[in-house]
Amino acid sequence: MLRLLVLSAVLSACAGSAPSSDSGAPAPFTVEPAPVWAADGLRFATFNGEFLFDGVGDEGEATFDWKGDPARARAHRDAVGAVIRQLDADVVLVPETENLTALQMLVDESLADMGYTAVLVDGRDSFTGQDVGLLTRLPVEASGRDDDRVAVGISDQLYGVSKNLWARLTLPDGTPVTVVGIHFLAQPDNVERRDRREAQAEVIRQRVEAELALGRQVVVLGDFNDFDDAVLDRRGSRPITDVLAIVKRAGPGPDDDLVNVLGDVPQADRFTALYDRNRSGTIDPGELSAIDHILLSPALYRRVVDVRYVHSHDPREVSDHFPVVVTLAE
Repeated sequence: MLRLLVLSAVLSACAGSAPSSDSGAPAPFTVEPAPVWAADGLRFATFNGEFLFDGVGDEGEATFDWKGDPARARAHRDAVGAVIRQLDADVVLVPETENLTALQMLVDESLADMGYTAVLVDGRDSFTGQDVGLLTRLPVEASGRDDDRVAVGISDQLYGVSKNLWARLTLPDGTPVTVVGIHFLAQPDNVERRDRREAQAEVIRQRVEAELALGRQVVVLGDFNDFDDAVLDRRGSRPITDVLAIVKRAGPGPDDDLVNVLGDVPQADRFTALYDRNRSGTIDPGELSAIDHILLSPALYRRVVDVRYVHSHDPREVSDHFPVVVTLAE
């Protein structure tokens, strides 16, 4: 992947990405220009919509600025839609979507000319009211979600993934692919949530294993709310869990492990979310980390021609997450 690494570095520099300072500290965040897509192929992306809701009805117990306000919710959807338009991806996962109605509103209001079909399977997160939505230009042959629950650590407690979906589709060259979209439990540094998030990872690992056994290739993408110990992000975050490792080892052997595309961009570009710990309203470079990921089965990874972490919006104004985009050769 040396060619890809060099290409990504050049493209990032052209897009205005700021390298780390000479002191080794992360450079200040600056909004980059919209991406220019130099590589042809099929694009897969994940972009957390941060409460992509419609502003009406029961919207859960969590609070957000446009809750119960249809006009402000519309403005937020428009802003999210503007970012998705920049991605020009064939498949886009949108965690933190309220329901299929809100996702279809996003398509109708902001993306009507993009050729997207909206897919969402109602989940079980009653507190936030969030689900994971999928926008796709490729026909979906089947879709569903996993409601399995597995043991939490060594306890008798069982836990599952309240926000997930899977969708089966076929690439233009006939390759059968299953897209698995996830949104795991938040707070990656919270020890009390470690075992539950690892249980969620095991549920998804089992789904991926089953899809691979059917002869399908797999894309797992979304908000993992966790770090990858094998590929460090911009600030060198280390996980307290094995979440990424669990999902990756879904294949029958080490040569079949899923691959995180995080490693195909320079470390200075490896951030997907802002966590404003002190709610200062400013962007501390140390608060930028990579918790959104795209994992590919090896055969798909060999088709990668471009990987981008798109930082073309202010995370205080649109979403506190950034898109991850991978382009595969057709």
